[in-house]
Amino acid sequence: GVSVPSVDRFSGAVPRLLFLSNIIRSKGVSDLIDACRLLKERGIDFRCSLVGALSADYPGDSLSDEIREKGLEGRVIYEGPRYGEGKWEAMAKADVFVHPTLNDSFPLVVLEAMGTGLPVVTTDEGAIPEMVRDGVDGMICPKGDPKALADALERLLSDAALRTRMGESGKTRYRELYTLEQFEKRFVDILKDA
Repeated sequence: GVSVPSVDRFSGAVPRLLFLSNIIRSKGVSDLIDACRLLKERGIDFRCSLVGALSADYPGDSLSDEIREKGLEGRVIYEGPRYGEGKWEAMAKADVFVHPTLNDSFPLVVLEAMGTGLPVVTTDEGAIPEMVRDGVDGMICPKGDPKALADALERLLSDAALRTRMGESGKTRYRELYTLEQFEKRFVDILKDA
């Protein structure tokens, strides 16, 4: 099971996207930056926080160079890694969780985001389509498709009520399926039937 503390969500005037994982190309970081460029071109106001440890994929200043080259300084902000409390604070400040991964089996961070009540925009990779119901708890995009990602993000960025509805739905799903109590209950049921 995944344990998520209860988070007091607070929204600022400008909706915030959160990417929280190691900064690795296979997590779709470049696709997210490209999607943010499209959102900016469409005149959508947002901030995007990238939270996680830099990897060998992004040596030196290459991440900040990529952000600058796409004209996203001040909009896409690399905040470094956050652990423990810092991770939950980052989630509390966000409005939409983005995980545009290209290669994942069962990303726990997606469940953690759902547990805090964040709508999730992610990709059709590994077990993700079983975790996040497309159009219910968030939106699932084809992987490696910045335009599809931008379209999904635009829908959520421009509709606070939709964000709230999907976030609440994901939180309920998390509680029903993925808390430790539920894991234990299901495990006991399996043993009983064995």
